[in-house]
Amino acid sequence: MRQYADAIDAGNSHLNAEQATNILSAIAHIEMTKEEVCDYLNMSRSRFDDYVRLGKFPRGRKLAHKNNLIWYKDEIMCAVEAE
Repeated sequence: MRQYADAIDAGNSHLNAEQATNILSAIAHIEMTKEEVCDYLNMSRSRFDDYVRLGKFPRGRKLAHKNNLIWYKDEIMCAVEAE
């Protein structure tokens, strides 16, 4: 399953964006820190904060076993696609 998810993430699949997002979200939530999200999207942290404040991106979640807020990659990708 992980290989199929990686293929979808890389854009090497016959699925459309909505189908790919649904499959990825069903397989697993991939936790990302703010820094990881910003690197992945090639975005500054202040711009990312602006997007969160404006409601374009979801708010981060605080998990008991993590020191930093986390975001789920599939939720961020849905927000990017809706942009």
